[in-house]
Amino acid sequence: MLNFDELAEGRVVVVGIGNTLRADDGAGSLVAERLRERYPDVVFDGAQAPENYLGPIRRAGPDVVVLVDAADFGGNPGEVRVAAAEDVEGLMMGTHAAPLSMFMRVLDHETGADVRLVAVQVASTALGVSMTSEVADTVDHLVLRLGELLDRRAER
Repeated sequence: MLNFDELAEGRVVVVGIGNTLRADDGAGSLVAERLRERYPDVVFDGAQAPENYLGPIRRAGPDVVVLVDAADFGGNPGEVRVAAAEDVEGLMMGTHAAPLSMFMRVLDHETGADVRLVAVQVASTALGVSMTSEVADTVDHLVLRLGELLDRRAER
């Protein structure tokens, strides 16, 4: 499903973004929540305001920052796309008010890291509704793959 081998070498930081009260919109936050126990120094749940974590992200000294967020890019529910900041502008509709491409550019400027968005296609962002099974399966897969990536980078 995903090939993370293309990411630059070095220290990886993962930032989940989302609102767990809005069905599939909670995908990024759920990924972060599940990874944070094993990797507390390099995984953050930015929830609906990831910019609040700029300081801790910067202090983690990343070479690569992987943002995980729900988006509507016209794909099938649970489908994943990996994008750089320039790809996000105009191509993907995030589910949050603040432009994610701007946050990605700030991260790049503040950390010098290679910043990538792992976008998960939503089916529903209805308030108070459970996450769809397609997106829940994708969350499971992302937790596994990002955990493998973090383990590999920690061994170096």
